[in-house]
Parts: sequence; structure tokens; C-alpha cells
Amino acid sequence: MQRKPDHPDWALLNKDGYRRKISWWNSDYLCPADREVVEYHKAMVRKILGEWGFDGLKLDGQHMNGVPACYNPAHHHKRPEDSLEALPDFFRELYETARSVKPDALVEFCPCGTAYSFFTMPHFNMSVASDPESSFQVRSKGKTLKALMGDNVPYFGDHVELSDGANDFASTVGVGGVVGTQFVLPNLVKKRSTSDLTPQREKLFEKWVHIYKDKMLSRGEYLGGLYDIGFDRPEAHVIRKGGEMYYAFFARHWTGRVELRGLEDRAYHLVDYVTYKDFGSVHGPKASVTVEFNQHLLLEARPE
Repeated sequence: MQRKPDHPDWALLNKDGYRRKISWWNSDYLCPADREVVEYHKAMVRKILGEWGFDGLKLDGQHMNGVPACYNPAHHHKRPEDSLEALPDFFRELYETARSVKPDALVEFCPCGTAYSFFTMPHFNMSVASDPESSFQVRSKGKTLKALMGDNVPYFGDHVELSDGANDFASTVGVGGVVGTQFVLPNLVKKRSTSDLTPQREKLFEKWVHIYKDKMLSRGEYLGGLYDIGFDRPEAHVIRKGGEMYYAFFARHWTGRVELRGLEDRAYHLVDYVTYKDFGSVHGPKASVTVEFNQHLLLEARPE
């Protein structure tokens, strides 16, 4: 929440009367318990989605999980803690406004590398890995957020450049996440960078976006109780979508058998849906298959 220059009275004030600074963004906290602050931001949501025609919002910043107590006398708080108690309602009103303008509007909440606040979770419809430092964080945050918010919640694995090797789409696809990337068109800038959309990167993006759109596992159900991320090896995740089961196994290198948990008492045909390698048939409910892979193996189990 950024201070509007012509409304200094909207600012959240510390006990000493000074504004609370957010250094990274070079901004001041506004008080979420002040009605004018809430209405100003609701008007911005209506403008962004309605007048400007955008389809969604990304609420972004590592200071969104909480605010300090507010001592601004202009706000007439009953208690200084009114500000921090009002924060979840602030985000609720933004979310409800967005959905009233566009019922299918996307509202993503990204607390920039910090943990999520349970109190804001009802007020957005896309969670995000939030600046992960590794592929394991992409996967483990996905497992955690789906456990907290529901197995069907859309989960953005954040842009792939934050994953191992800056190219690990498999970790997002495998946990039923939404894939994303960031790039720069080289012909629009003078200075080259690692973000340039080279022909090699474009080919990689095309491959994984096709896989994502073909399977759409982000619309499936993440079965988080079937595998333990701390004790089962190799690390495993599974998505159920319709009658199919989608397994994702991760390890630096693996040779041996992997269990296919959660199958029904019927026959399934196994295919690596990235390389199209055929692994033959198995029969549930207890099944396993011998595999060898580096980094990841993504399997589709289709009822026969």
C-alpha cells in the first residue's frame, strides 16, 4: 500500500508519530483500517480490471503479511491494533471487488519470499512459490500451500528462472502448478542479458507450455497424502485428473523401483508424457515399475 502524495493523512504512524517506511519499495505503509485507504484501493481495482481491461491482479510485496499498530490520531482508532486486525479484511474487500468486476478474475498473492499468512488465504485464488531459491522449494511450497488451501487450489511455481538451472519446468508441472517464465526480446534492448529470448530458450518454453496446456494438471487434484516428502525416496508427487493418475518423481539420479500409489483395482498403461517412453502396463491398487532417470520422471497412468 503506497502513500498517495495528496493524502498524507492516510499514512500509518508509529507511536513516535513517524511514518513506517518500507525500504525495499521506498514507500510508506498506509493504514488498512482507514476507510479512505480501502476505498481508494477498491477504486484502483475497478479501474485496472474494468477501465483498463486486465484479467487479473498480482498483489506483491514481502510486507503484506502484517502491519504495525497505527497511532495516527486522524484515523480515530479505538486501539492501535485496529490496523493489524483490519489487514485481512482489506484484502478481502479487494478480492471481492475484483470478482464483482470480473467473476473469473485472477487474484494472485505473492509475499515475496516470506511465509504466507493464514489470515489472507481466503482472499486470493492463486498462490505462488513466492521467489523460491530452488526447485525443491517450488515443489515443497506447492505441497504445503495445497495442504493449507485445498488440493485444487491453483499454484504458480513462479517464473522458471528461479528454479534449478533456470529451466526446471518439470517441478511445477509435476506438482500440478501453473508454469511461467520471464524474458526480454533482444531486438528491443541494446544490452544483452541472460533473460534474452534466444532460439534455444524459445524452443524449451514451447515444449513445456505445450505439455502444460495438453495435460492441464493445475486443474487436477493433488493427492498430497500418498507420499511423504521427507521420507519417501525418490521424492514423489501425484495428481489425479479424471481417470488418469500423473506421477512425478525427483532425484539427482535414480535406478530402481518406484511405487505407484493411489491406483484403483484395474489395469493402467504407463507412459512418460515428456519423452513418450512406454513403460507398459501395471495393475492396481498396488503397483511398481523399475525406472532409471536423472532429475525427474513424469509418468501418466491411463486406465486400459
